[in-house]
Amino acid sequence: DISLQDFYAEWKQYHRKHMNMACQAAVSLEYQISDRFLTEEKIFILDLARLYEKYGVRRNPESDIHFMLDMLGKRRAFPESRTVLQKLAEKYIVCVGSNTDTFPLICDMRNNHLSADMVFTSELLKCYKPNALFYDTISDNLKIEPCDILFVGDSIDDDVKGPQEAGMKTWWINRKHIKDSDILPDMEIYNLEELLNYVILCE
Repeated sequence: DISLQDFYAEWKQYHRKHMNMACQAAVSLEYQISDRFLTEEKIFILDLARLYEKYGVRRNPESDIHFMLDMLGKRRAFPESRTVLQKLAEKYIVCVGSNTDTFPLICDMRNNHLSADMVFTSELLKCYKPNALFYDTISDNLKIEPCDILFVGDSIDDDVKGPQEAGMKTWWINRKHIKDSDILPDMEIYNLEELLNYVILCE
């Protein structure tokens, strides 16, 4: 017996573990991950397969995963996102860097009327945050030194710790008002409007 909330929480733990293993191109007999990068879709299936095995669920994870995949490409952006990105794009190079497959993210951006100068996905970079390769590749593609890049996001590991270790400045969007984190960003904000207001103030 397990609640839906606990099942999902455990699935997220598997998901992070499998992303890390795929990013490192690890070979694991336990999880049967081959020595190659795995897309998020394939990791979704692997996550569900492990949970089905653990709890004795007799279903096909490759068939059931469509419930999760159908959500990708249909996500709604936070209400301030479009305005903030448009304003920032007037003076800065604005990029999106996300742990996702490319097509769903492009669909999300199109459906939410969002645009960026460049889009970097884990599928394109063959790597998942917070591996250093993710941030180094972005810096190399932009031909901008890491110290001149501001990485903004809501994950303390993926969007603060990872880019900090790569030499980037970081702003953490702490929308859930999480406390007691040992990782300190250069700035903590609660929505993207605060980032825009700070940029305007500094002009």
